[in-house]
Amino acid sequence: MFVRLSSIARATLGYKSLQNEFFYVGRNTIDTYGIEGQYLKPLFILRDFDTSSYLQSPKPRLWLFHCQDEERDLRGTGAYRYILSMADRAATRRKQAGPIQTIRQALELQGGKLWYAPKALPHHHRLWLRKAFNGVYAPFMFKRGALVDQRCNALSPLDGVPRNSLAAALTSTLFAYSLEINGAASMGAGALEAPTTRLRSYPVFDVRRLAPAEHATLERLAQAVWIHETPVDWIDKPKPGKHLRELDTWLLSRAGDLIAAEVLYKDLSAVCGARIAVAKDKTTATKQHTSDSISSVARSISETIGRLLEARRFPEDFCPADKGAAVVSISVDRASLRKIELHQFMDRADLRLMGESARPLLSETLDYPVAEAIVRALLAGRESFVVSADPAVAGAGVTDFIKWFSTIQERLDDGIANSALGTGYEDRLTVEVYRRLGLHPLVARRTLPSTIAVSR
Repeated sequence: MFVRLSSIARATLGYKSLQNEFFYVGRNTIDTYGIEGQYLKPLFILRDFDTSSYLQSPKPRLWLFHCQDEERDLRGTGAYRYILSMADRAATRRKQAGPIQTIRQALELQGGKLWYAPKALPHHHRLWLRKAFNGVYAPFMFKRGALVDQRCNALSPLDGVPRNSLAAALTSTLFAYSLEINGAASMGAGALEAPTTRLRSYPVFDVRRLAPAEHATLERLAQAVWIHETPVDWIDKPKPGKHLRELDTWLLSRAGDLIAAEVLYKDLSAVCGARIAVAKDKTTATKQHTSDSISSVARSISETIGRLLEARRFPEDFCPADKGAAVVSISVDRASLRKIELHQFMDRADLRLMGESARPLLSETLDYPVAEAIVRALLAGRESFVVSADPAVAGAGVTDFIKWFSTIQERLDDGIANSALGTGYEDRLTVEVYRRLGLHPLVARRTLPSTIAVSR
């Protein structure tokens, strides 16, 4: 009564954009550029879901930018303004990637007639399953098809398989046990992974063998679970509800009563708990060693890079003001700074430096190049400095700084990528190196966002 999942359903990976920074847009971005609705598709990610329910009806917080029109047909649209604005921004870097690329360059390498058109076709499905699990294995169900990010797998019934019968089989504890014993427990903190290709081979109850009346009974039992119960967390003192017990018992009886439901529950809880316990033991044993190693490597890299940074100071050595020329003086307690807002309009910009209180530390309207130079100096860790009030001088200085810093960035990236810690610790090592150098990661990014968070 059990078959490979691929015998009754298609399992496909959720949407993979290849450049989320460009293709995933929120309401602020949509409003800022006035992106038209025909170029947007609601997109959901895991945090949008109600994990205390099987049935999902989230409100979209992200949209897929889905534009396949030629540029000549887009002129004057908000979509075109967005494309032009994002084209030259630095692309999200992949681990062990080459030189920094713009978003346009990165997407052009992926092929396709239009660089800004999504490379993958968006598919909407009503039944989704996490790709990684802790103690909750329950599927997510939608009344209408939904587009979900790649952290979930989509499941659609094959011809002749009732959708609700498939969903019922995936809701049962029998399938939860199948996920637990077949999944790969190689992810952080003991999380269990069910890669799409492997998921297709996992055993599942063969609903094709049921008679029409049995399908009706199975759907009725499952509906009671979906409507009245919360998905079970098999780590935290699991207590399967009445309706899930009835569903499991009914399916087990159709499978020949190979095991009692209570034994199934006990075994699943034990296996799941053991997986998490082993992960915690490993984490405890290695956490201090890893932290010490990261600190040591970060200190070595930052000492080398620090000597290079000492060669020139920004902005003084890049855009010096002539004697007697107008300057903008800045004095900000860097430790108090929490957020930088840089809103450009034409060739001017509103610059606001925010601390803990609602009152800004600084609020000025300046020529954009001057405001940008101030922001980059702050991101470089400066507190007291002067910037030329001449936008041509400030702009040239910023350009020179980005070019100069790119060589340092390459040395920095090489040091992190080639460290003995390995690729699994690149993110943590990068954070620690930048912290030691007093730099913000966006200090030399070609295009600055309008809002920048500054950590303590």
